[in-house]
Amino acid sequence: MKKISFVFLLLIALLNPVNGSPLHSHYKHTIIIDTDCAIDDMRAISLLLSQPTITIKAIMVSDGTLQPDEGVLKVKALLKEFNRDTIPIYTGKKLKNINPSWRSFNQQLSWGDTITGSFQTINLTQVASIIEQSKEQVTLFCLAPLTNIAQLIKNHPSILPQVEDIIWYNESANSLKGFNYECDKESAETVLVCGRKINILSNLSKKEAVFDSYLFNQCKNTTSLVGKTIYTTHNQPLALKKLYENHFKLWDELAALFLINPELIEMEALKTNKNIRYNTNYNYEAIKEVITDIINGTYKPGEYVAFYGFPAQKNMYVYDVRAIMDTTINSFGLDEWKACVMTDEFHGHLGVFSIVGAKMGIRARDYFGIGTDLMQVVSFAGTTPPFSCMNDGIQVSTGATLGQGTIRIHPDSITKPIAIFTYQGKSIKITLKPEYLKQVESDIEQGITQFGLSDENYWSLIRQNALVYWKKWDRNNIFEIEEITNPH
Repeated sequence: MKKISFVFLLLIALLNPVNGSPLHSHYKHTIIIDTDCAIDDMRAISLLLSQPTITIKAIMVSDGTLQPDEGVLKVKALLKEFNRDTIPIYTGKKLKNINPSWRSFNQQLSWGDTITGSFQTINLTQVASIIEQSKEQVTLFCLAPLTNIAQLIKNHPSILPQVEDIIWYNESANSLKGFNYECDKESAETVLVCGRKINILSNLSKKEAVFDSYLFNQCKNTTSLVGKTIYTTHNQPLALKKLYENHFKLWDELAALFLINPELIEMEALKTNKNIRYNTNYNYEAIKEVITDIINGTYKPGEYVAFYGFPAQKNMYVYDVRAIMDTTINSFGLDEWKACVMTDEFHGHLGVFSIVGAKMGIRARDYFGIGTDLMQVVSFAGTTPPFSCMNDGIQVSTGATLGQGTIRIHPDSITKPIAIFTYQGKSIKITLKPEYLKQVESDIEQGITQFGLSDENYWSLIRQNALVYWKKWDRNNIFEIEEITNPH
């Protein structure tokens, strides 16, 4: 009974209620990012990409630090590093007479592996459609001049009711000044009177608020994807020189931290326009601690119901699980680790297809770039083991549960490790690749032949195999993904 209660509470900690529940907090956001691709934009976007509570619907690229066609390549490379390259990108228009002194420096920096060949971007009408069709209100998150957002509002005013707020990084709000304003004053004036709530963030010239060698070394020593990605960009010789000169102020990161943890930033409304708020102060030490925890993969967003965190100490795990802990988290991230751990406890034993289901659910969330509780799932794994074990992993990793009515089992009599995931009218079918299925079937057959189903040694072998799959199978390689138009 104690074990059941503990597992139930842990599940509450991992899974959030369905949309509309009062337990859905202000820590969950659906956003569209606008960037001009300075190095501080890279840090801010990386922090946001690391947060499962933030759904990024699209990224717009503005002129500013880089020209839009240059910036798009940086964004695409970064998204590829995070395995999030299905997030659509919009290329904004070029502005006249914009060529800041720091452009050359940023042109030379890599945000990830060089992108070769052509790739498709979306147009402004498609961006507007994304906003209008979103079930959740959208935050427009701008780290650039307001050119793209002004164009959105002018050409598609119907988006405004679906816009929750606008977050904009600019040097100053209470007397407008700064690069992001000066680049395109006309667009800024259009946006500032649009009638939506606008939060303007600035560094406030705090000399100590720097992305410094301490944070850089945290990135160097961590196993998290966000830390490794930021480290790789800042470890380039040009960037290292400026880093050790304490050149990299916390600029755009403050906008990201306002979204992630708003309690750390003091805001005040403009007396002349109550819709516009600007920061008057911020707790730098606490912000630095949050960034450190995000880099180290230990940040605890305010989404938990019963717990405030997840067991990180190795002595909390049984011996064979703790043996794979560091390598597995390093390879696949903390989000997948949590899903697999919770699946094991919920499922009652460490099984092969339950692990496959957990990895499949995380892969589906990666594809759509979303957190939990947002998808509908149809599973073809049936209700009979071993395939049906996959359903438990899918429920835990996606938050689509039988209790919430967001997952159902397809009545097809031929079961297989396939599931269809639907988010906002778009559906994908994910299938375990044949070579991996063949390996599982071979391992199971070997165990039955060698021991028989009732022998403890059979279940010991299954556990050993599951640990190997958990540790070695990359969710980005083991599945086939197909977009489909009829999920039923």
